[in-house]
Amino acid sequence: MKYDKFQQLIDTMDGEQYDYKKGYERSLTLIQQRLNGRVFSLSDHTRGMLYSLLSNQRPWHQINKHRADIDEIFHNFDTEYIKNEDPSVFVENIKKIKCGNKYIVKQISAMKDNIETLERIEKDEGTIDEYFNKTPKYSLLKELSQGKFKLKQMATPLTAEYLKNVGLDIIKPDVHVRRILARLGYSKNTPASIKECFEICQDIAKEFGSYEVVIDSILWQYCADKYFEKCTEKPKCESCKVEDCLGRI
Repeated sequence: MKYDKFQQLIDTMDGEQYDYKKGYERSLTLIQQRLNGRVFSLSDHTRGMLYSLLSNQRPWHQINKHRADIDEIFHNFDTEYIKNEDPSVFVENIKKIKCGNKYIVKQISAMKDNIETLERIEKDEGTIDEYFNKTPKYSLLKELSQGKFKLKQMATPLTAEYLKNVGLDIIKPDVHVRRILARLGYSKNTPASIKECFEICQDIAKEFGSYEVVIDSILWQYCADKYFEKCTEKPKCESCKVEDCLGRI
């Protein structure tokens, strides 16, 4: 097995009876819905984009805990309401539930333009999902993060998270994933490059006969605060079953 250390991550989680599967249930449901022909609405895409933005440099557990509040703040992602409301109203309400980040003002201010970009995709391509379904996912990622349909305040990692939120099988190469892949020795760089993260997780998914979002979730949960929280910035190596880890202290 080429990726035996990934299996050792799972073994560590299983050994502590940590239920990592619930961490990717939502992503698998969205993938299955897309495969079964679900058409994600403009509101669905706006929701996926907004939750991606909120995840930037922010522990996810707080946002996840307040999903219902966030949906209410944005009127269940009524796009006309979002485009016409003063962005400061959203910022104030997001801060009240402690779900903001240092970029929140710029992020919320970009929402109107980003919705209009999605509307332009609808106009040019038929529907958003027609364009998404016919475009190879990495080409789509490039178009939305730096190309023809560039979304504001969304570089590659946040755009990838948005695509996950509307049912595409893709990873988010965030700080946790980049760091742990380097510690496992799967990367030539420390931390792993974004390109390496995509390639490595594709390979692991193939070896394990799984989805990339599953691989992404397991790696992320292994590191993230309030989740398994093992391979953090200061790793808890004494209780990890990974052998010959480059990050072991």
